[in-house]
Amino acid sequence: MARRVKCPYCENYLDKDDAIPYKKRYYHKQCFETWKMEAEHRKELIKYICELYKIEAPTGMMLKQIKEFQEEYKYKLKGIELALRYFHETLGNPVREGDGLGIVPFIYEEAKKDYLQKKAIEESVKSAINQKQRERIVVIKKQSRRNTKIVDISTL
Repeated sequence: MARRVKCPYCENYLDKDDAIPYKKRYYHKQCFETWKMEAEHRKELIKYICELYKIEAPTGMMLKQIKEFQEEYKYKLKGIELALRYFHETLGNPVREGDGLGIVPFIYEEAKKDYLQKKAIEESVKSAINQKQRERIVVIKKQSRRNTKIVDISTL
């Protein structure tokens, strides 16, 4: 039996042989993938905030708001980014200096519905395109009358 190690993501123990090592820490496979995905989403959110507000790094207040949204409201990092995109890009609201990210709780559900609706439309378009590609038009040409004999009915 291998040595037991603690996964830093879920804080459960697992065998070291079954764990994925990363920077002197050992993760469950699923925990590691989830952690990597969250780290990527966090980078994307911070990058978008910096572009949106034209700043080098998010302010302390913004980081506090992100943490609060995650812990108190159980919002996902990608959801926060999509809510901000919806508010500023889709609805066309201007960026006001000093407001931070306080609008997110008020538009999160609306942005979520909009995003899900867009995804459903994309999927229906893809399925329609796939359906159209499966359908084939078959053209049947009629034989020309030159080769056929004319039968006189009165002789029969």
